[in-house]
Amino acid sequence: KIKFKESLTALTVRDVAPSEVEFWDELWKIPSSPDEVFELLTPKNARLLRDTRFENLATLFTQATAQLCQIVETPYTIYFDQALNCVRVLTRIVP
Repeated sequence: KIKFKESLTALTVRDVAPSEVEFWDELWKIPSSPDEVFELLTPKNARLLRDTRFENLATLFTQATAQLCQIVETPYTIYFDQALNCVRVLTRIVP
């Protein structure tokens, strides 16, 4: 939970490039329950991200979508939790 929160905080305080593969891979691999994602990525946090670091919000969307596409192409059960994290994050950031 702490690691997921740290990753979300990083998105609001610094620019995170799409090329920072390690950051993005780590974000999706952090085991998170629906409650944790919805508690930590509140609508207020999503708006803050939109208003202060729009490029990070766009990259978050793009990275989540790309991760889902990759999981669809290689549908192994070990990736299903990552897919759930992507969907949970998208549920919070897409209006």
